[in-house]
Amino acid sequence: MKYKSLVAVASVVLLFAGLAEAAKKAPVAKKDFVGSKACKKCHVDEYNSWKESYHSKIVQPKKRGILREAVEKWAGDGTNPGPTTGNVTGGTFKLEDVQFVVGSRWKQRYLVKNELTGNLQFLNMQFNRSTGKWEKYGQKNDWNTMCASCHTTGYRITEYDETAGKTVKSKFVEMSVGCEACHGPGSVHVKTRKKKDIFNPAGVDIMAQSRVCGYCHIRLENEKWKSAQGNPREDFPAPKVGEAYIAGTDWTKWYPEEVIIPGVQAKHPFDAEYVGDLKGLFKIDEAAKASGVYEEAKHHQEYQGFIQSAHFKKGEMSCITCHSPHAGKGKLKKMPKDACAKCHDASYTVEKYMPNTGQTAGNLFVRSHTFNKTPRKGGPGAAEMGPPNYYH
Repeated sequence: MKYKSLVAVASVVLLFAGLAEAAKKAPVAKKDFVGSKACKKCHVDEYNSWKESYHSKIVQPKKRGILREAVEKWAGDGTNPGPTTGNVTGGTFKLEDVQFVVGSRWKQRYLVKNELTGNLQFLNMQFNRSTGKWEKYGQKNDWNTMCASCHTTGYRITEYDETAGKTVKSKFVEMSVGCEACHGPGSVHVKTRKKKDIFNPAGVDIMAQSRVCGYCHIRLENEKWKSAQGNPREDFPAPKVGEAYIAGTDWTKWYPEEVIIPGVQAKHPFDAEYVGDLKGLFKIDEAAKASGVYEEAKHHQEYQGFIQSAHFKKGEMSCITCHSPHAGKGKLKKMPKDACAKCHDASYTVEKYMPNTGQTAGNLFVRSHTFNKTPRKGGPGAAEMGPPNYYH
């Protein structure tokens, strides 16, 4: 009996040893995107504060996100009518044809189906909340193949026509900028709940933190992955077809050579002569050349402005020093306008050192992030807007 017992024990030991060895050799589960709702199960405070952010609302279904004032002024009195045609196809569309809306705080744009490609396309007008008027908007590329990589989470190209040089199909896990856009895919972390299985921007150096934001807050020309219409893209879809960008990876090392990023690549300096969509990206004059600081002239160029600043070069600050996409666990959400006063005296104001330079709509400007010692005078500041008033 003792012998049989010893054999049984030995068998169990060998079994567990074998399982342990097999576990070591087993392939690590591939990380994938699971959506922000999966994060809510453990991170309720962070999730709820993120839901209040404009990152979470950048793209919304029409029913939930269309602005009340836009609906009221869609037909108008005939002097300033709303959108009527699709920018890509030129087809006629009505308010009821809108499927998704983009933006809500300052302006809003509208997406309808492109029946030729099965993707989404923009309508020909955008609504400006500051002026209460409709303005022309001319983006003539499918949204899925020009804008979606930064307006969704877990975006990847699924079909690319190498011969024609066009992105045919793409997919994503979540509309808008979700948790995993900054923290990377969460499938493994959801199972293990280990910190090492998710990316945390707070755990890397200052420059790496800003690169997470810089993936989208940047202007470039991408000749590698073109839109469904065959035009150079303005974004980074991913390193390879079928893959999604993973937050925390250094995109400055994997982007294709065909991508032109003014100011980020040594061979494409800020003050070079650019053409097409890259023309006029920066304020270039004698004062700029003398200081070596070229303030942004268009919107979503914050990263290219910030990397010129002493704050960035000295490793003093990153984007999340002043901005927080969420708050939680007793942490208050940061107010960017109050950030300067934490280190400087009252003479350092956002209005002075972050002038309105890049116009994004009529009377709407975004602020420069160069923190130039001798900042230029900015454009007129729009009146502070109240919270969006959605139609539903």
